[in-house]
Amino acid sequence: MAFLSTFVGVGRHSDPNIRDLIGCTRDAAALHALFADTFPDSHPLLLIDHDATVANIRAALRETLGQATADDVVVFSFSGHGSHDHRLAASDTQLSDLPATTIEMAELGTLFKSTRARAVLCILDCCFSGGAPAKVLEDSPIPRDPATPLEGLVGEGRILLTASGVNEVAYEMPFVRHGILTKALIDVLLAAEAPLDILSSFAEVMNRVRAEAARQGITQTPGLLGTVKGGLVIPKLTPGKIFFSAFPEFRPAKVSKNIDDLVQLGFPAATVDAWKVRYPNGLNGLQLSAINEKGVAEGNSLLVIAPTSAGKTFVGELSAARAMADGKKAIFLLPYKALVNEQFDKFTELYQDKLGLRVIRCSGDYSDQVNAFYKGKYDLALLTYEMFLQLVVGSPYTLNQIGLVVLDEAQFITDPNRGISVELLLTFILAAREKGITPQIIALSAVIGDANNFNRWLGCGLLFSTERPVPLLEGVIDRNGTFQFSDEKGNESTEQFLSAYDVHQRREKPSGQDLFVPLIRKLVSAGEKVIIFRNKRGAAQGAANYLAEDLGLPPVTEALSQLPDGDLSPARHRRYDAAFREGPLFTIRISREKNASSSSKHSGTRKAPSQYWLRPRPLPLE
Repeated sequence: MAFLSTFVGVGRHSDPNIRDLIGCTRDAAALHALFADTFPDSHPLLLIDHDATVANIRAALRETLGQATADDVVVFSFSGHGSHDHRLAASDTQLSDLPATTIEMAELGTLFKSTRARAVLCILDCCFSGGAPAKVLEDSPIPRDPATPLEGLVGEGRILLTASGVNEVAYEMPFVRHGILTKALIDVLLAAEAPLDILSSFAEVMNRVRAEAARQGITQTPGLLGTVKGGLVIPKLTPGKIFFSAFPEFRPAKVSKNIDDLVQLGFPAATVDAWKVRYPNGLNGLQLSAINEKGVAEGNSLLVIAPTSAGKTFVGELSAARAMADGKKAIFLLPYKALVNEQFDKFTELYQDKLGLRVIRCSGDYSDQVNAFYKGKYDLALLTYEMFLQLVVGSPYTLNQIGLVVLDEAQFITDPNRGISVELLLTFILAAREKGITPQIIALSAVIGDANNFNRWLGCGLLFSTERPVPLLEGVIDRNGTFQFSDEKGNESTEQFLSAYDVHQRREKPSGQDLFVPLIRKLVSAGEKVIIFRNKRGAAQGAANYLAEDLGLPPVTEALSQLPDGDLSPARHRRYDAAFREGPLFTIRISREKNASSSSKHSGTRKAPSQYWLRPRPLPLE
């Protein structure tokens, strides 16, 4: 007796109006891998996403059913959308022409009756009723058909396992990226200790589906139709090389500093190669702890508290890349529109342009891709806190399609103004757990003291580090040019940074620029990189102007060329020779290069420059 099988999973569709699903390809790949490992000579067929066209599905069915003899068993599994009139949606299905671009139940019934196989086992992890996020074409122009044509698929030697009743929904489990039915089926198959009796095993599968659906607060009643004379027993399915290759997270491995080790954990080789160029020194201690000790690559949630430039944002990027490799949808939440745009450009260049993934952004701007977010037409989405909260509260089903949420700058939860948005969005995600919606959460925070049980509230692990790869000196400089500072260990020092003759009054009254100009002139002359933070736009523009005039620096033509032509703001028509950004009053950040390129919070383990923070001492009141 041979087992001939075809497994179909359709999570993406060419029609932009058909909502993407998150677990269908994983459903098909898991069952295919188990059968391929257990029955290596049977050559099971696998059709997923764009390969799962109507023509290819028909051809695969005819091949599998046509090869079967009277002693063989044929298995056909489909995970994807159904339609209201009981059709199966392929990757090339078009809502405007469902009859010609879908496979109807009557066609399946005819094919099943034509085979000589002793038994045909059909598993349909889809539904024909409901709306988002159910596995049905909710926008179908064809009205719902209350009748059921499923009996046409069954009979003696023909068994049908359906995910739900004909007028019920079938849901997915976002965290594990499986349909509820397929997840229960895989668990039962892997837990078996002896050859399986299909009918009794399916009874256990149905019990698990009903229990999980009840936990999510829905009604999903799987169905079992058909009989096989003498019963149907199959050998125990054993995961092997194919299964572990497709699902490496089931075979945990430790990684070293060498980024190449990430391939063992299922990271795409192309992604790892790109990271090797960006981070030639490999992974740092924080990132290794997140992977080897906290299991972020295995889907574990984590709160990371570490200083600036410790490499914690790359922990979020690692988690996102691993999630996308599994077919999950990853979300990056950032506090500011500017940060969303910055990360969007960076991620688009790597993950979309080079690796072919879909990157979108929603920040409250005219260029937002909100419709793509609603339809699940993305792999990685970047949003501001408030935009994410607005979208998921307005359409809660969108949470069902999210596998990972990276919350950057999580310390904003303590901010008097923005903290409420962070708390609300996290509360919304955590409350969804009661319905079985459990996306992985990676929260990244600057060091703000004690974690205060933040990780317990999130229900995740904690990775706390005070180690700063980039040395930080903080102090004040007075009008005599004396710099008084303390290092990370609290050791205090004094340095004559400027000559007292360098600091002189430049305007009618003493001001910050008396110190800024000679200070920046000295640093720039020494080849240093300098960023000045001012707390108001006007002050920042003024500093840019007088520094440009006094230092004679070349204009930032590349940055200016990227400004929109339609921007009529006064700043657009002025020529600035220094970059500026809002921040604490009169704070200057100076990065001293030491044979290393400029560092960033995404710099991995690359050797970064020292940093100094200088604040002008207030003028005495006279």
